Amino acid sequence: MAVNSTPPSDTGRPADTGIDTVVVAVAEDTPERVVESALTVAADHDADLHALSVVRMTAGVDHWDMVVERREDDAETALDTAADAAATSAHVDLTKHLRYGDPADEIAAYADAVDADLVVLGDPDRSGLRRLLTPATVTARVRRRTTTPVLAVADDTATPIDGSLHLGGDTPA
Repeated sequence: MAVNSTPPSDTGRPADTGIDTVVVAVAEDTPERVVESALTVAADHDADLHALSVVRMTAGVDHWDMVVERREDDAETALDTAADAAATSAHVDLTKHLRYGDPADEIAAYADAVDADLVVLGDPDRSGLRRLLTPATVTARVRRRTTTPVLAVADDTATPIDGSLHLGGDTPA
């Protein structure tokens, strides 16, 4: 007979689920399902949810101010979209954060700084030519830079190079 030594909370779940802080990384092209996954985990564990967007800073760009301003606008839009999703979700408060630098470095550093229990990121499709052109995704680089567990949410919305569309995670025949 198993005995649960953790007293139940007022929601009927154990009071200490081990997940108190969730960080979701968002960008202008982050699929909704990434934020939805983070909201679900945060709600299920009564955890704090932090939405983080990073403005990529790269050297050697002409019209630097305009580039940074556009990237800031995109990051703010991504954060606002996540906040709107949280506002319609029951029992989840979301805190927005904007940082500057290399996305993988900043996400890992932020997760460590807030003592996150989970980082939720999108995992873009990297099949075929994309795999050769982009050897390491931000998600893969975050995994290497932090000891915090990473939940990579697959981007099933990508259209294969042959133009066909496969729904529900089906593989091409």
